[in-house]
Amino acid sequence: MSLPAQGYEGKKVVHLVERVTVKGPGGEEMVRAKVDTGADRTTVDRRLAERLKLGPPLSHVAIKASAEGRVVQRPVVDAVVTVGGKSFDLRVGVADRSQMKFLVIIGRDILRSGSFLIDPSRRKKTRPAA
Repeated sequence: MSLPAQGYEGKKVVHLVERVTVKGPGGEEMVRAKVDTGADRTTVDRRLAERLKLGPPLSHVAIKASAEGRVVQRPVVDAVVTVGGKSFDLRVGVADRSQMKFLVIIGRDILRSGSFLIDPSRRKKTRPAA
Protein backbone atom coordinates (compact mmCIF):
# COMPACT_ATOMS: atom_id res chain seq x y z
CA MET A 1 0.00 0.00 0.00
CA SER A 2 1.41 3.38 -0.94
CA LEU A 3 0.71 6.71 0.70
CA PRO A 4 -1.14 9.40 -1.22
CA ALA A 5 1.25 11.99 -2.63
CA GLN A 6 -0.85 14.97 -1.54
CA GLY A 7 0.76 16.81 1.37
CA TYR A 8 4.05 14.92 1.16
CA GLU A 9 5.77 17.02 -1.51
CA GLY A 10 9.09 18.43 -0.39
CA LYS A 11 9.37 16.09 2.59
CA LYS A 12 12.65 14.31 3.28
CA VAL A 13 12.43 10.65 4.26
CA VAL A 14 14.54 9.81 7.30
CA HIS A 15 15.10 6.41 8.85
CA LEU A 16 15.32 5.40 12.49
CA VAL A 17 19.10 5.65 12.21
CA GLU A 18 20.55 8.59 10.27
CA ARG A 19 23.96 10.14 9.76
CA VAL A 20 23.92 13.66 11.17
CA THR A 21 26.46 16.41 11.59
CA VAL A 22 26.81 18.24 14.91
CA LYS A 23 28.65 21.56 14.77
CA GLY A 24 29.98 23.84 17.48
CA PRO A 25 32.75 26.40 18.03
CA GLY A 26 35.31 23.56 18.22
CA GLY A 27 34.46 21.99 14.88
CA GLU A 28 31.98 19.49 13.54
CA GLU A 29 31.54 15.72 13.54
CA MET A 30 29.39 13.36 11.53
CA VAL A 31 27.87 10.62 13.70
CA ARG A 32 25.08 8.07 13.55
CA ALA A 33 21.98 9.24 15.38
CA LYS A 34 18.75 7.57 16.44
CA VAL A 35 15.51 9.27 15.46
CA ASP A 36 13.28 9.13 18.55
CA THR A 37 9.71 10.42 18.24
CA GLY A 38 9.33 9.97 22.00
CA ALA A 39 12.12 12.42 22.86
CA ASP A 40 11.08 16.05 23.26
CA ARG A 41 14.59 17.40 22.79
CA THR A 42 17.60 16.44 20.68
CA THR A 43 20.42 15.17 22.91
CA VAL A 44 24.16 14.82 22.31
CA ASP A 45 26.76 12.83 24.22
CA ARG A 46 28.76 14.73 26.84
CA ARG A 47 32.13 13.85 25.25
CA LEU A 48 30.96 14.93 21.80
CA ALA A 49 29.78 18.23 23.31
CA GLU A 50 33.21 18.69 24.93
CA ARG A 51 35.10 17.94 21.68
CA LEU A 52 32.96 20.46 19.78
CA LYS A 53 33.22 23.01 22.60
CA LEU A 54 29.45 23.27 22.96
CA GLY A 55 28.54 25.48 25.89
CA PRO A 56 28.56 26.99 28.37
CA PRO A 57 25.22 25.59 29.57
CA LEU A 58 22.41 28.07 28.93
CA SER A 59 20.03 26.32 31.30
CA HIS A 60 19.16 22.91 32.67
CA VAL A 61 16.16 20.74 31.89
CA ALA A 62 14.55 18.09 34.10
CA ILE A 63 14.30 14.74 32.33
CA LYS A 64 12.55 11.57 33.46
CA ALA A 65 15.55 9.29 33.00
CA SER A 66 14.28 5.83 33.85
CA ALA A 67 11.29 3.56 34.11
CA GLU A 68 11.39 4.14 37.87
CA GLY A 69 10.58 7.79 37.24
CA ARG A 70 13.92 9.13 38.45
CA VAL A 71 14.35 12.76 37.36
CA VAL A 72 17.77 14.16 36.42
CA GLN A 73 18.91 17.65 35.45
CA ARG A 74 20.69 17.93 32.10
CA PRO A 75 22.56 20.94 30.76
CA VAL A 76 21.25 22.59 27.59
CA VAL A 77 23.66 24.14 25.05
CA ASP A 78 23.49 25.71 21.58
CA ALA A 79 24.50 23.55 18.60
CA VAL A 80 23.89 23.23 14.89
CA VAL A 81 22.59 19.78 13.90
CA THR A 82 22.25 18.81 10.24
CA VAL A 83 19.78 16.06 9.37
CA GLY A 84 18.90 15.08 5.83
CA GLY A 85 20.75 18.06 4.42
CA LYS A 86 18.81 20.57 6.55
CA SER A 87 20.58 22.45 9.37
CA PHE A 88 18.95 23.36 12.67
CA ASP A 89 20.41 25.94 15.05
CA LEU A 90 18.90 24.85 18.35
CA ARG A 91 19.37 24.10 22.00
CA VAL A 92 20.27 20.47 22.69
CA GLY A 93 20.46 18.49 25.87
CA VAL A 94 23.79 17.02 26.97
CA ALA A 95 23.94 13.57 28.58
CA ASP A 96 26.44 10.79 29.17
CA ARG A 97 25.63 8.45 26.28
CA SER A 98 28.95 6.54 26.47
CA GLN A 99 27.11 3.29 27.22
CA MET A 100 24.58 3.86 24.43
CA LYS A 101 24.77 2.76 20.82
CA PHE A 102 24.15 6.27 19.44
CA LEU A 103 25.89 9.48 20.52
CA VAL A 104 22.97 11.62 19.33
CA ILE A 105 19.20 11.33 19.70
CA ILE A 106 17.13 13.35 17.22
CA GLY A 107 14.03 14.53 19.08
CA ARG A 108 10.73 16.12 18.22
CA ASP A 109 12.29 19.60 18.35
CA ILE A 110 13.83 18.80 14.94
CA LEU A 111 11.14 16.42 13.70
CA ARG A 112 8.42 19.05 14.31
CA SER A 113 9.92 21.18 11.58
CA GLY A 114 7.54 19.42 9.23
CA SER A 115 10.29 18.63 6.77
CA PHE A 116 10.53 14.90 7.46
CA LEU A 117 8.68 11.66 6.95
CA ILE A 118 9.94 8.80 9.11
CA ASP A 119 10.47 5.42 7.48
CA PRO A 120 10.73 2.87 10.30
CA SER A 121 12.57 0.30 8.19
CA ARG A 122 16.05 -0.48 9.45
CA ARG A 123 17.91 0.13 6.22
CA LYS A 124 17.64 2.63 3.44
CA LYS A 125 16.32 0.95 0.32
CA THR A 126 18.70 1.45 -2.57
CA ARG A 127 16.58 -0.23 -5.21
CA PRO A 128 13.07 -1.62 -5.48
CA ALA A 129 12.50 -5.25 -4.60
CA ALA A 130 12.31 -7.55 -7.64
